[in-house]
Amino acid sequence: MNKQRLALAAMILMVTFSFSGLLVLLGDINVNLTGITLLIGIVFYFITREAEEKETLSLKSVPKALKDWKTDFLILMPVVMNIICYAFAKMYLPEFLEHLSGRTDFLSTGQIIILIAELIIAALGEEIAWRGFFQSRLSRRLPFLPALFITATLFSLCHFSTGSFGVVLYDLLFIIVNAAFYGLVYKRSNNIIVSTISHFIANVVGILGLFIVK
Repeated sequence: MNKQRLALAAMILMVTFSFSGLLVLLGDINVNLTGITLLIGIVFYFITREAEEKETLSLKSVPKALKDWKTDFLILMPVVMNIICYAFAKMYLPEFLEHLSGRTDFLSTGQIIILIAELIIAALGEEIAWRGFFQSRLSRRLPFLPALFITATLFSLCHFSTGSFGVVLYDLLFIIVNAAFYGLVYKRSNNIIVSTISHFIANVVGILGLFIVK
């Protein structure tokens, strides 16, 4: 099987497993398998990438990318969106904050060094899987904006956590918006490390925000 077919098969599997959280809610399956999408995306990024794609995971080109103010603006937009998300929730949807605490309770918030390592690993893994592999491959088959939206939506479904309809929808919408910004950062910089920086900073601000707004 050639690389294109392998990539397509992996993408279909990622789409399928992205919906497992919803299937758990509906009672069709008992185990949430969304985490498998991450493993599939990372593995097949390295299996199927072409020679010209090797530079998409490069530390050397990061300083050059960060000199572009438009890229810097996109990098920081998820932070802005997190602040807006928390501010609105504090005023009008306080149950969202409890929902988010439950969705992130697996993190080692009591141990700073371990927490930072977890956030870096999580951000890098998700960027390799969803931007470096899935969005990149989908953009070869669809115009960029539909590929960006589809990738961001599937990415948000992988963060699905049960709760009231309004709270879950609010959560998913902001995840979609942030994921779209990560995708734009990756598109502009052509570097997974740069989109990982954006993702990591947003996650750090998100965790800090939980402590501040409670």
